[in-house]
Amino acid sequence: MIDAAVSITTEDESYNAGRHIAKEALGGMNAKPKLAILAVDSLARVNYKYGQVLKGVREELGPAITIIGSTANGVLINNRYAFRSAGLMLLGGDINIDFSYNYPDSKLDYENIAEDIYQKSQSLPPKDSRIMIMFQDGYKFPPEVFKKQEMLNMRIVSLMSGLVSRFFKKQLDDFKEEGLGLTSAQELLESLYSKSFDLPIAGNVVTNVRNYDSVEFYNDEVGDNNVVGAILSAEGESKFGFGFGAGAESTGKTLTPTKKIGGFFLKVNGDPALEGFCDAAGIKMESLEQLRPFGYQNPYVSLGFREETEEGELVHLSGLLTNPNLSNLVTTSFPFNYEIPEEIEIFRSNINVLKKTTEKAIKEAIENISNPKFLLGFDCFNRAMSYGDMIPEIIKKIEDTIGKDVPRMIIGAGGEIFGKKGLGYYNNNMTFVTLAGGN
Repeated sequence: MIDAAVSITTEDESYNAGRHIAKEALGGMNAKPKLAILAVDSLARVNYKYGQVLKGVREELGPAITIIGSTANGVLINNRYAFRSAGLMLLGGDINIDFSYNYPDSKLDYENIAEDIYQKSQSLPPKDSRIMIMFQDGYKFPPEVFKKQEMLNMRIVSLMSGLVSRFFKKQLDDFKEEGLGLTSAQELLESLYSKSFDLPIAGNVVTNVRNYDSVEFYNDEVGDNNVVGAILSAEGESKFGFGFGAGAESTGKTLTPTKKIGGFFLKVNGDPALEGFCDAAGIKMESLEQLRPFGYQNPYVSLGFREETEEGELVHLSGLLTNPNLSNLVTTSFPFNYEIPEEIEIFRSNINVLKKTTEKAIKEAIENISNPKFLLGFDCFNRAMSYGDMIPEIIKKIEDTIGKDVPRMIIGAGGEIFGKKGLGYYNNNMTFVTLAGGN
């Protein structure tokens, strides 16, 4: 039988915080733990000293337990959600760590990393239930990239968008060559699945949405630009389940970006970008001022397009920055070098959609599990923003779906990894990815 326990703390001192969560989680275990998953919030303006948190965890757990994890945008443990927090999940009992891994330079060396993981997986004996957990360092743009967003609102950009586009694209390409900018998680997973690797993968693209400063944890190391994780297999009657749910529904409305620089829209439907977007979505531009506390990041409206895969239709959603003071600019989270389709659907989110897709993700994960023993989730930060003061409703929905007594850790993800043979890579605005285990 799989055994699991969780703990969370907002203890001020970093080392003591690590000791606290490890000691409390150990107290909830009946079997000897084999894997520890550590999540430390990095969104609060006063952060923990990550190495000290890890040191405190290790001192309590001892040297034999494998530790993986990352910083997060808030942590939910059972019924408590907190920033400036550290959370821990311990797993033991009828699971094996087939192998764990920690690779540096994950954005530059992803092809070799994928090959090494693949070769190691090929040597494993057959098992009915096996899964991979993965944390990869995510978005890290130098500050000068963000300063250029203001430049994009100038009238001269509309006149010289081709020149600016070439310059801006070259700079982002240069950053990518240096291991900065966009994550390579998609390329890493695509490289894996291009081989005969067929394990499902769940995890976090480790990105702090406030300042793009993030780290990964592996045993006693705090990594920067690393990819860490483990392949787990279940023993006896135990098994793993896997699910996801997006957090937005199509409005049936569409828009066309008629002038753009990568993922930055300068004109929409022939009008200045923000005006065209608001007209298409049926939004009053002045209402966007309500998003000021969120840095004008819009958690209620997403843009998306549909893709046909071997697994069926897949919807890719993009987050938005819609600042009414930058009327010629709508900033999306579509990758800069991505081929953005001409027609883009407009999606809307609300608490009812979020509750429905939370239930969907969990039900998929426990579909063939009669006695769930743990739930590990990777929840898009945009969803957390949308919860607002209604997070108790989400917690209740989780409890009603999987059971109040099942240990749960939900990590506020900078990007959600949902990998599956035939599906490729799913890193989607508003997505909730779940991993469960039990009998």
